[in-house]
Amino acid sequence: MLKEVTKFEWNEIVKNQVVSIFNDSEYLELISRMHKTELKFWVIYNQKNKPIIGFATHIRRRSIIVPDHFGYSSFWKDTNLGGFSFFDYLDKALNDLKKMFNLIEFRLPPDIMDIRAFNHNGFTCSTNFTYLNQTAEAGNYRNDILKKLKSSYKESFTFLYNENYEEVLRQQLNDFKYFGYSKSKIDFYRTYFQKLIDYDIMKSFCVYKNNELIASALVIIDFDIKIAYNILLSSSKTYSSGVSVFLYDNIMKKLKELSIETIDLYGANMKTIANFKSGFNGELKLSFKTSYDKLLNGNNKILSIMYQIRRYILYNVL
Repeated sequence: MLKEVTKFEWNEIVKNQVVSIFNDSEYLELISRMHKTELKFWVIYNQKNKPIIGFATHIRRRSIIVPDHFGYSSFWKDTNLGGFSFFDYLDKALNDLKKMFNLIEFRLPPDIMDIRAFNHNGFTCSTNFTYLNQTAEAGNYRNDILKKLKSSYKESFTFLYNENYEEVLRQQLNDFKYFGYSKSKIDFYRTYFQKLIDYDIMKSFCVYKNNELIASALVIIDFDIKIAYNILLSSSKTYSSGVSVFLYDNIMKKLKELSIETIDLYGANMKTIANFKSGFNGELKLSFKTSYDKLLNGNNKILSIMYQIRRYILYNVL
């Protein structure tokens, strides 16, 4: 049975589950405030009234949306829940959600692999790839990466952790400008990332040469389950310079010092990026972006156009 629960009820339930930071109510409320969405918490109970599946949703205009791609959706399941039971309970819950909302989207974390319930309910599912690296394996890289790493340590690079946020943000947001983000969007994400930093959710890792910032990364660290998410990486130099290899290597070593066991390199769909990240010998994992829209469940072209207009309004008019 699907039930909407309060924040207090949610916190009482998730403290007994193995869940990521993306299910933390304080984190979720921060994201909701920044993106001006209505936050709701949902739990699926089994026949014995035990919570077995949960997710939090960001709602705007009768639509459940993924506000941005800098993190996974809130979604967890009981570790003892069997495969078919997960399919069955989620199938019924998604059918209930479809009666309440016109648009439903999730960016599922990599540990949610069974998407049969989404398929059964008419969701479209796209695939994203990433690499999960064990920090204990830092240094166990492909030969070409090791060669660049060896050369990089001959450079006058300086690695810093959790420092110079203002300069790091400036470098990261310069990339946003290059990718065509509007000034208002860049200003929004400057505030957004600063909030994540202020809440001690996001950390900076950077490389200097001759007092000049030449590469940086912004990483979400989940100390509870010992996983880090490499959300953004920027470099003023090319990959061939070795600075990106130097940065990744030092990130993994620093995370190991912090008792973080795994880092999600966060994205491996593009061929050149996938080739670079694969050189660190992590495990290739996939995750799913799922989407349901009533307007697209028919063959009406006019409705399809309306769908595109609605998506633009949802994501561009705050």
